[in-house]
Amino acid sequence: MLKILSWVRTRSNKSAVRCYQNQMPNGRTTCSSSTPDASRSSLVGRKISDHRMWRFQSRELHINRFTEQSRGGLADEEQDNQGIKEPTLRWGIAPVSLMADDFAAALSVLPPQNHRIVSCVAAYRSHALAFADRHQVKNVYTSFEDLAKCRISDVVYISPLNPQHSELCHLMLNHDKHVLCEKPICMTEEQVIKLVDKASARRLFLMEGMWPRCVPAYQYLRHQIQRNRLGELQEVHCTLGLPVSDSRLALYGGVTSDFGVYGMQLALWVFREVPRCLKVSGSVNSENVDVAANIEMYFSGAKRAFIEVSSEKRLENLAIIQGKQGSIKMGNYWCPTRLITEQVDFEFPLPQAQQMDATHYHNRVGMCYEAEEVRNCILKGSNESHLFSHNESLLLANLMDTIHAELGVGEFAAARKHTPNLQQEIYSGRDMVQDPEELDSEMCRVVQDVCTGTPLHPARRRWRRWKTRRRYQRLSMLLK
Repeated sequence: MLKILSWVRTRSNKSAVRCYQNQMPNGRTTCSSSTPDASRSSLVGRKISDHRMWRFQSRELHINRFTEQSRGGLADEEQDNQGIKEPTLRWGIAPVSLMADDFAAALSVLPPQNHRIVSCVAAYRSHALAFADRHQVKNVYTSFEDLAKCRISDVVYISPLNPQHSELCHLMLNHDKHVLCEKPICMTEEQVIKLVDKASARRLFLMEGMWPRCVPAYQYLRHQIQRNRLGELQEVHCTLGLPVSDSRLALYGGVTSDFGVYGMQLALWVFREVPRCLKVSGSVNSENVDVAANIEMYFSGAKRAFIEVSSEKRLENLAIIQGKQGSIKMGNYWCPTRLITEQVDFEFPLPQAQQMDATHYHNRVGMCYEAEEVRNCILKGSNESHLFSHNESLLLANLMDTIHAELGVGEFAAARKHTPNLQQEIYSGRDMVQDPEELDSEMCRVVQDVCTGTPLHPARRRWRRWKTRRRYQRLSMLLK
């Protein structure tokens, strides 16, 4: 007995490394829910006290569910006996790009009877033909409108430069195409609202490509939180930094749009509520593009998230979810393959195929889970995914607008430069005049101009003494 006790005390704290691989039941994965509203993870417009935001969406956890043995799905005889005849989801690629190459590689690990690329578009026909040769695509176009009119395409994967996302999404929806668009789906919240309204009105599926939500590690993280393995949640801390040239960063809308969204969506995935407060600091370059940002998000119950991103230096690409009873670390948290805890490490190796092309970006084969989620939603007739809903796209766009306004990014730079500083204008007015009565009048003029938003005029005005006293009292109230 003493030997057993001594062994327990001296053994390592980390008991095992659990590897989840190749666990897939026959047939298509399903997402069931007990109530009609359970398939929605709406955040915007909900009260923080609404417990439906906290309810775990029942979902089968299949890690690496796309294996070589199961790529064919059910046998043909078994499908005929069960009456299952699911159509192939036919993809259009708009446009050909490195990300589109990775997406095609991700589709290659899925059952070929479920997904097939049937059309692609590129500005240069030679680029489109090269992509078509690599991925056996029959229809090649050099015009986005021609691809939108292609009748054999069901859904379009959109991955151009960020400012073009909104326009292309509208074009595809206008031609009755389902849409999967890379993040950010739009550059402003107003654009997202118009896009979501159109998709809902036309009953078409629309999803912002927040593919981390679909990978097995995220599903297992949510499962651990719902089982209260970490205790009461306290903090999410994310860092992501990679040197990027200013010219390339400008094409993607800044470091917050390109890097920051990954940490923000993780915080929303963990806490499942709308942040109560947002604090931002950072720096912008001469072209009013943000190159570094520190984002603090505060939630109810003293929960908070810290997100640090930079395009000027390399940071540790790590996310830590901290609770009172434990923590989980995620490396490469946009597509993690390993969750690290104090006791056990969980491995989630990504699926592979014998003839799969190497991806240009790290772990991009994980987009296969996102593609399968799109197919499942379309087959169910849903116009959004509960893993990343329209309301979350709206919330994320709202937070991005707030961050850009605070940092003075893009169109917000001019407004930030011309925002009047009340205290500074009062001091400048005090330096301009000597007479006490004239000083009072100058202070009142500054207050009036700042409150009404009119431009400050250098000419000084004299006011009647009774009006001066009243406005001076107003000035005192503002400075308290």
